[in-house]
Amino acid sequence: MNEPRYGVRQEKDGTWTVLDVITRLPAASDGRDLTGLDREDAKDIADALNRDYLAGRNSPLV
Repeated sequence: MNEPRYGVRQEKDGTWTVLDVITRLPAASDGRDLTGLDREDAKDIADALNRDYLAGRNSPLV
């Protein structure tokens, strides 16, 4: 659990996705995939998810 689990990926349409780097699938919150975001929002969400993941906490976002 020392490596970040979440990253960001730019999509072909220019939007950004928060990606679970283990499954290579979009991360989700409240049943909604974290896709169609702008870069800054995607990065902020991935950072928050990684902080919780690395601290061993379940994030309220996922």
